[in-house]
Amino acid sequence: MTYETISFFSDLGHGDENVGLAHSIIREVAPLTSVVDICHSIGLGDTRSAALMIARSVPYLAPGIVLAVVDHAMDRPPIAVEVGDGQAVLVGPDSGVLGAAVAVVGGAQRAIRLTSDQYRIPSPGALHEGRDVLAPAAAHLAAGVRLEDLGDLIDPAALVPSLVPVPRVDDSGAVASEVLGVDRRGAVQLNVDRETITMLGPVIVAAWHEEKRVMRVVDTGEEVASGQFVLAEDPHGLMSIVAGNGSASSELKMGIGTEVTLSEAK
Repeated sequence: MTYETISFFSDLGHGDENVGLAHSIIREVAPLTSVVDICHSIGLGDTRSAALMIARSVPYLAPGIVLAVVDHAMDRPPIAVEVGDGQAVLVGPDSGVLGAAVAVVGGAQRAIRLTSDQYRIPSPGALHEGRDVLAPAAAHLAAGVRLEDLGDLIDPAALVPSLVPVPRVDDSGAVASEVLGVDRRGAVQLNVDRETITMLGPVIVAAWHEEKRVMRVVDTGEEVASGQFVLAEDPHGLMSIVAGNGSASSELKMGIGTEVTLSEAK
């Protein structure tokens, strides 16, 4: 089985040759496969943000290979995970970066540890896992090499689980959430969807650190007036705190990982 598309995520940036080298390696092995650069600006070693980004993206990606070169110096083995009855294979480090995406598409059929020297590039110095292992593996899979030929089969249940946190509902009905990301407008994305907070009503109290704000729940961030903050559903189906004509992240001093408790306004 061959694949026409490799969707490429990395923390390599564009300041050196590494992204271009990966493209060249893939082209030499699989010249008929297109590489789609999704993002190379993930924070260096930020496996959590990468896991979230890949999970958000997989429903929209073309069938094929998902290549994640993130925290390539980390001491975690490189793996390939087959999903969707072979429609796609996710290639990356076993660091949790692939876990959420695998769950989104219904779980893994098979997984391997990339141990075969035949499908690696010999390194003249220290191993660069993205250049020497992950990119060649993605290319050979795209060109039709069987998954099991690239290494040792492993139990998918033994892979490092997703790094994306899940919300918790306590006995009072309050929802303990966490900031997953901040977009360019400063909207603060939480790890909760509309259904999770429906029981709290149309007006919610958000509490974090020593701060509290009362916020309306609205359909889109366009419904917020200047100087106000609302909870609005974002394009990924999650709730975001949005400021009117400003950055909610800056004004409320919220960043990735901030814990936010959502409760009913009384």
